[in-house]
Amino acid sequence: MNRLLIKKSMHESGLLFVACASMLFVFCWVRVWIICQFDLQQFQPLLKQLRPFEKFLPVPLEQLLTYTGSLAMTFHEPVLILCILVWAIARGSDVVSGEINRGTLEMLLAQPITRWQLLWTHGLVCAVGLALLCMTAWGGLAAGIHTNSIREQIAPTVDVAIPFTPLRIPVRIGAEQQVQTPLSSRVDASLFIAPSLQLFAFGIFVYGLSVLCSSFDRYRWRTLGMVIGVYIIQLLMLLLSKATDHMQWVGNLTFLSAYQPDSIVYFSRHSTYDAWWLMIPADRQTVSWPYTLGPLGLTCALLALGLLFFAGAVWRFHTRDIPAPL
Repeated sequence: MNRLLIKKSMHESGLLFVACASMLFVFCWVRVWIICQFDLQQFQPLLKQLRPFEKFLPVPLEQLLTYTGSLAMTFHEPVLILCILVWAIARGSDVVSGEINRGTLEMLLAQPITRWQLLWTHGLVCAVGLALLCMTAWGGLAAGIHTNSIREQIAPTVDVAIPFTPLRIPVRIGAEQQVQTPLSSRVDASLFIAPSLQLFAFGIFVYGLSVLCSSFDRYRWRTLGMVIGVYIIQLLMLLLSKATDHMQWVGNLTFLSAYQPDSIVYFSRHSTYDAWWLMIPADRQTVSWPYTLGPLGLTCALLALGLLFFAGAVWRFHTRDIPAPL
């Protein structure tokens, strides 16, 4: 019976998954290609004009003028976030209120299955789908990094030896030349594995919230409204916390403060091992990473909150009455 439930859930969401996965891969690859068309150092004079907006960014502006930093901002792009939200909210809102709204929940529970089996089947399908979507996003970035090149200005030089010393001085011998350099020689694709994992945790959190709201209601449209409303309020709270110094405490009340993929890339730019710290020692808490929890710690926090919401949905679903279909 569990296999039938899984097949049913996969059949209902198959087209949505294919659409989201295709869009994610193409979007991530195209974004890499677009970034490769620009010489980021040419934007250096604009830094002074953009300084007032730096407080809204989790990383310094100078980081955005590097190819690694620009690619890390992909995890904040509305298209990528929208695909994850659409999958998580659509799947989560359908678990209870969607089935009730269609009048199919009574028929499902009339079969030899428990309410817990129904919930974990939906959760398994959504989690696997989220994992595949995040892997697709990383695959799009990795494919873009290994198939694109950047234009660099290089001045031809020759090393001139100083007599009676081992020193050699580079001397420019001609005008600058434009050369094509593989992007993979400037950007390490493995830096984006940890942010992709945090994107998965972000999706699990939203899914847990959606299932919790779904377990309390009988109309799917109302569940969608509640989840989207909560997300918009959380986004406004994050922007408010960055607007002024005396409102920074508001950032502690939103889960979006734990979603820091670009900060993970910036913090681990010198060593990929830094991206897997659970806790940050006091001597390593700097401007680049002001949190006590490490990158992996923030990811685990999002996962734990999502699972906590899911546990609350399990409790509510087991204790509520199922209304008769209208």
